[in-house]
Amino acid sequence: MPKLDLSPYPDTPTARLELVEFLNRQLPPQNGPRWEQRLRLWWDENPAAAINPERGRWVHSEGRLVAYGGSIPALHAWQERICQTVYATTFCMDGQFPKAAAMVFLQQREIAAQRMIIHSTPSPRVQEALHKMGARAEQTVTRYFFPAGLASRLRGHTWWPSLPTDKRVVTDPAEVTAIPRPYQRADRIEKWITPEYLRWYCRATTREHHFLGLVDAAGVLSSYLIITPRLVRGLHGWDVLESFTTQEDRSDLYALIGLLVKEPGILPGGAVLVTAAAFPDDLTWAHPPALLCRNQHVCHFFLFPEALRQAPKHTIMAEGDLGL
Repeated sequence: MPKLDLSPYPDTPTARLELVEFLNRQLPPQNGPRWEQRLRLWWDENPAAAINPERGRWVHSEGRLVAYGGSIPALHAWQERICQTVYATTFCMDGQFPKAAAMVFLQQREIAAQRMIIHSTPSPRVQEALHKMGARAEQTVTRYFFPAGLASRLRGHTWWPSLPTDKRVVTDPAEVTAIPRPYQRADRIEKWITPEYLRWYCRATTREHHFLGLVDAAGVLSSYLIITPRLVRGLHGWDVLESFTTQEDRSDLYALIGLLVKEPGILPGGAVLVTAAAFPDDLTWAHPPALLCRNQHVCHFFLFPEALRQAPKHTIMAEGDLGL
């Protein structure tokens, strides 16, 4: 068996070309963005990439690339400070070298000693391995369903609070000039939010993302929703992937989702349903008048450095490589 050489992926122009050719051969794009576009989004356009150098690991055999495990740089907040984190993505190998993929996967122990690793699209086999590695698994969400448009009048049409008079609604993150702080609460791990992040995430290449936010006259953002189209039993819906507010209560968030419920055409195409999923620690959508709610299975796994292993974590759907 030829020797397998594992090393950090360096992301030089030559390495990028070699990696793109390998991915196009092993995982040819199917009606989606080309690998050149995806890598550009992950590493060239991603604002987290400027301070987070992690790009993944690759394996060569006799000078030929045979396996790759990708990393998308990300940033989280903990106790008012930035934590460099990683979205694990794209475990890919030449079928003749199964041990190479295991080498790449096990290398996550080294990465996780310094950075939290988030998996949101792991295969069943990877999920089993993550359990054995002691990953924190969050695999259940409660999904809330709200009738939208004319149907919203049948249930709770008047429940939603009014939009604040001192703020305006924006649907383009380019109109956001600043955010009062880059996190909601300092006592838990959560995403580090900046205007640059919002613009980047809404340019995702594998899923359509829309933005609905509240800004003041100077463009300072107080609350927002990131939304994606979702089919529910053949019906067109809007699904809330991420919600954020720097206000002391949730009234701005409820005003925003109420606007979406009452006027779903505010985003292109409209919808007859609005849905939102919440992990067990998140009560954001437990109070509005949902038509129904039900538990659903998801695949969010987290590997933590020792210093963060016992820290509370606020988890949302818009984490990991899902949609990127």
